[in-house]
Amino acid sequence: MAKRPDRFAKFSLDYPDHPKIAGLSDAAFRAHVEMILYAARFQTDGHISKQIAKRWLGEGLKQLLENDPESPSLVALEDGSYVLHGYGEMQQTREEIEKKRQIYAENGRLGGRARAKQIATRSPSKRGSKNQAEEEGEREVERARTRATTLPNSWTPTNDHRERASKAGIDLDREVVKFRAYVEEKALTSKSWNQRFTRWLMNAEEYAKRDGRPTGPQRPAYDPWAAGYAELERRRKETG
Repeated sequence: MAKRPDRFAKFSLDYPDHPKIAGLSDAAFRAHVEMILYAARFQTDGHISKQIAKRWLGEGLKQLLENDPESPSLVALEDGSYVLHGYGEMQQTREEIEKKRQIYAENGRLGGRARAKQIATRSPSKRGSKNQAEEEGEREVERARTRATTLPNSWTPTNDHRERASKAGIDLDREVVKFRAYVEEKALTSKSWNQRFTRWLMNAEEYAKRDGRPTGPQRPAYDPWAAGYAELERRRKETG
């Protein structure tokens, strides 16, 4: 039976009996568990914004903040956000998850190449005709090459990207910075980062057209994250 692809959080078997946990009310116990699950799901390293934490506001969260005056409480309020005490000791941090993802991706590539080489070097009696073995080996190499990977630090836009951005009047350097930030925030992987960035630029140009802004050479760069704001500004002026 194949393993489920879901991400998981870890709880020790004696978690409910821990001195800090045993005295919690049902509401506080549930709030603590849900906050851990949220942080694990979105890889926040135990940090939860006040806006998100509103769902747990009340007596439950108050207990977590005032859990034990003689030692660190289960939840602390730091720099405008809530922080789960000891989160990194039990749960995987974002950095650890990213390192594992890179290791798995590299192992996949190396495994594909090794298998392709093994197939190509088999004796004719074991692998059939030479052409068939070569074709199978090439397919293995191609499958390994096209497995999804994280965005390499060495990745840069192609000449086609530069030409597309120039024609659309898009600030390419700005889009690259935003693209990298978005990819890192979402912990994305891709089989072809060049194709993915091409789609990013196409979306930037499409958002500009949809928003009514001119596109083409010598036009101001357009921010796809700001799509819709021009329409709101137009309505404000009409009603003002």
